[in-house]
Amino acid sequence: MYTEVIKLWKNREDVTVTSYCMDKNNEIIGCDRRPAVIVSPGGGYAGFTEREGESAALRFVAAGYQAFVLHYSVCEKAAFPNALYDLAQTMCYLHQNAKKLCIDENKIVVCGFSAGGNVSASLGVMWNQEFMREKFQVPAEWLKPAAMILGYAVLNFGFTSRGPLSGEQEEMMQNCNRYITGKEQPEKEDFDKINLLRFVSEDTPPAFLFHLCADPIVPVDNTLQFASRLAAFDIPFALEIGEDAWHGVSSLKAEDANIGFFKSEYAGWFDRAICWLKKKLFVENA
Repeated sequence: MYTEVIKLWKNREDVTVTSYCMDKNNEIIGCDRRPAVIVSPGGGYAGFTEREGESAALRFVAAGYQAFVLHYSVCEKAAFPNALYDLAQTMCYLHQNAKKLCIDENKIVVCGFSAGGNVSASLGVMWNQEFMREKFQVPAEWLKPAAMILGYAVLNFGFTSRGPLSGEQEEMMQNCNRYITGKEQPEKEDFDKINLLRFVSEDTPPAFLFHLCADPIVPVDNTLQFASRLAAFDIPFALEIGEDAWHGVSSLKAEDANIGFFKSEYAGWFDRAICWLKKKLFVENA
C-alpha cells in the first residue's frame, strides 16, 4: 500500500486528500480497477476527528477499495459551498487519474460522518445543480457518486439538540452553524438554503444510513427525514438505527480504541455497509 497527500487547490495548504491505495498486483484479478471511496471525517466544521478518517479508510482498503481521506474547508473557510467544492474537486481528481490510481471511475463512493456526512450528502443531492456545472466544467457524471454512506450525518442545519449538552458540545454546535453559513448569527432562511432534504431527487445516488436514536449532537431525525425523502423518489437505501445516546461511533470496534463507548454491535454497521455496496456496485472483490 502507498499513501500520498494531494493538494486540491493552488495556494491552499489546508485542503488535501490523502490516498491509501494498494499497488497493482498481477496475481490479483481486477486489482487495476478497484472501487474507490472518499472518506470525509466529522468535526463540526471546526477540524477533523481522525478516528473517522484514516481508521475508516484502512477498513475500506482491507475490503478491497482504494481509499481517500478528504480534509475539506473548515472554520472561517467552511461557508457553503466551499467544502462541497472540495469534495467535487476530489471526484474530478479521481476521474482524471483513474488509471494511475487503479480505480474504476464508475464505482466511486462517498462516505461521511457527522459534518463530513453533510459534505458527502451535499454532493449526492447537488451534483446536478447548475452552480456545480458552472464551477467545474466537467462531464456531469464525474460529480455523481455511485453511492453514499452517511454516518450520523448533519442533513438539516439549525436543528435543536435533544440535549443535555455540555458547554463544550453546545459551543461546537453553535460554531458549526456559524461556520457553514458564514454568519455570526444565522437565521432560519440561512439554514433553509442548505437544507439537503430540499435537494433530494430522482438523480440522488443510493445511500446506506447509520445513526443512534438518542444521539445528543445530531438528532436522529436528520437521518429519518432523509430516508423518507429518498423513499419519496424511489431511491434505494439501507437504514440502521442503534439504540444508545452516543455521537461519533465511526467504524471502530471496542478492541480498536481505548474508548468505552465503542461497541462491536455498533461497529458492525461497517461490514453490513460493505455487503450492501457489493450488491449496489457489483464489486466482486469487496
